[in-house]
Amino acid sequence: MSVSRSSKNLAIGTGIYAVGTFGTRILMFLIVPLYTHYLDTSEMGTYDLLVSIIGLLIPIISLQIADAVYRWIIQENVESNLYLRSAYQFLILSSLVAVVVIIAVDFFVSIPYLMYFLGALFSALYFQINQKILRGLKRQWLFVISGIVYTGVFLVLNIIQLCILERGIKGLLMSYIVANIIGIITIVAHEKRIRINLLKRPEFQILRKLLCYSIPLIPNYLSWWIVDSSDKYIVLFFLGVSSNGILAIAHKFPTVIQSVFGLFLNSWQDFALANENAEKSFFSSVFQKLYRFSFSLIWVLVPLTKLFVWIVMGKDYKIACDFIPFYYLGAIFQVYCSFYGVGYLRTKNTKGAFSSSIYGALINAVINICLINFVGLQAAAISTFVSFFVMWLIREKQNKKELEIIIKWSEFWILLLTDMYVCVISIWASIRFSVIQSIISISCFCLFNRNEVNTIIGVIKEHKK
Repeated sequence: MSVSRSSKNLAIGTGIYAVGTFGTRILMFLIVPLYTHYLDTSEMGTYDLLVSIIGLLIPIISLQIADAVYRWIIQENVESNLYLRSAYQFLILSSLVAVVVIIAVDFFVSIPYLMYFLGALFSALYFQINQKILRGLKRQWLFVISGIVYTGVFLVLNIIQLCILERGIKGLLMSYIVANIIGIITIVAHEKRIRINLLKRPEFQILRKLLCYSIPLIPNYLSWWIVDSSDKYIVLFFLGVSSNGILAIAHKFPTVIQSVFGLFLNSWQDFALANENAEKSFFSSVFQKLYRFSFSLIWVLVPLTKLFVWIVMGKDYKIACDFIPFYYLGAIFQVYCSFYGVGYLRTKNTKGAFSSSIYGALINAVINICLINFVGLQAAAISTFVSFFVMWLIREKQNKKELEIIIKWSEFWILLLTDMYVCVISIWASIRFSVIQSIISISCFCLFNRNEVNTIIGVIKEHKK
């Protein structure tokens, strides 16, 4: 496949995901100030911990079988019905076992809001799995629509539950459950291939093949969870639940980066797996554009975020702006890790993904524990950045042969050091300085990305004609 054709296909795929989900991601972000005004820091900390535990349990309960189904059915000439039936039969059984285990654990260690927690866990599990399967079935538009439905329901119910009914954490969890269920209904109603007969005899040979692929992914996902979420539990142990509430708000901002770049990463993964013979020079070109754009984006986001927090957030959460800059850098390298992770999927070498992730998890925990008594919550942000940075370096080396990506290292290091300088300056900067920094950063961003900016302007002018 030619580079130009590859670029077009990747752009189309990214555009499909962006059209439907960019606005919803922004709306999800804009509701964060609502939390800061209707939840105190301890309530925010508790809710965030529950959602974090859900993120931990989903890969354990599902054994990541949806990733295996996605990997097989995205290829042509595969009978998807057999793979889907095997996966759903397994998930029903594993869910029943998980319910029994969680209820048993609650007898010894009380789980807050147990019934709400169970509803949130399993509704999220099946919604996420169905969305992954939609991508494998190449139903990207339905993937997008179901995401829009989920977000719209979640936002409306958040406002009702928090602002009108004042139900706090219970209201948030109920919103989460209902939004997931309606998202599932939307998918099942519009994709008949998912409505399969689960009473047929299980295909144990296919199930075995799927699990052999997916089970090695579990340590990898758990390691990612440790890197991305273990901060909360270390902070909870050393600094208390209120500090974790502040950290939860700080963590909301880099998730916007992850979500926006996730639009591209979804398309990138679909493209890289469906086009195994694509030219490797195209991969280098894509990654260069990715790191140039993302690094320069940090220049703009860091000062603007500080202004946003001080103007919009509740007074108890304003300190969160000091911890966001290095979380942004961590989010950028998390994107790079995901970009390179496609190399493991292309070779079906899921065991290879584990080593980089476990090193990242260990580094995250060690830096957190060593620094938290000296720099407080800043330890969580720094450890996240360093751990994802090391994880990416390992993945770059491990996937060099498969992806053959050539990096202009001098440019890469200069941009990274510039970002680190911007992050450090922002922590001690006054609001007045942040205003000036924002103006300069936006100008530098437009100048650095002038080719892309000119392309966008040209498209707009052409559209007007």
